[in-house]
Amino acid sequence: MAGETIRTEAVCLDIRPWSRTSHIVTWLTPVGKVATVVKGAVRPKSAFLGQYDLNYTCDILYYARAKGELHALRDCVPLDLRESLRGNYRALALAGYFRRLVGELAPSGPDCRPWYELLSSSLTPQTSPLELQTSNFFTPSSLVLFELRVLELAGLKPDFSSYDRQADWSPFSIETGTFSDEAGRCVRLSREVAEWLSRPERPAKNPQIPLDAAWVIGVFYKFHLDCPSDARRAVLGMIS
Repeated sequence: MAGETIRTEAVCLDIRPWSRTSHIVTWLTPVGKVATVVKGAVRPKSAFLGQYDLNYTCDILYYARAKGELHALRDCVPLDLRESLRGNYRALALAGYFRRLVGELAPSGPDCRPWYELLSSSLTPQTSPLELQTSNFFTPSSLVLFELRVLELAGLKPDFSSYDRQADWSPFSIETGTFSDEAGRCVRLSREVAEWLSRPERPAKNPQIPLDAAWVIGVFYKFHLDCPSDARRAVLGMIS
């Protein structure tokens, strides 16, 4: 791979200054994360001006150096600017959390493709900028749906289908990700929350249900994964 020139589609995860005129841009590609140096990125006559930004999907061409080194970006053409996210701080905050979560957990190699597809689709609300103001893109429901999909890709998806349909509350094991009466770390889930988590794609009957569900998923994440809990808490506060 080192010494090759590689062209690929990529989502812009992060942009950091490298010098007064250059950037380090981190991308998620179908085969993993790539960090590139964009020399002269902010110079007035730079060919890269306006060609990349956070949440963009771009066609990039870069010169691959040795593993662990920064690669040199040669060309960048935006494919999807995701303009519907602009002008809405809640949508941008949620999109930022999605990028950070996938960026920290996505593997390298071919197994990264479903992670790439998840992030790409999740950053593309099927609505106009005006409709986005009242859509469900930036709600606790959308956050929970995304996190459950991430857990599924990581092989850690909990099973919420076996809750007690007769009881008001059921003990959910944080360790095993199942409803269990066995000793261990458990939280109590109401029947309404357990029912919604078993099929979270359905609209919740009560807006408090996704919030309670988000708390449960947060506890599960904290136990099993080293994830940005402070950022999650801040984003959840913005979209609640």
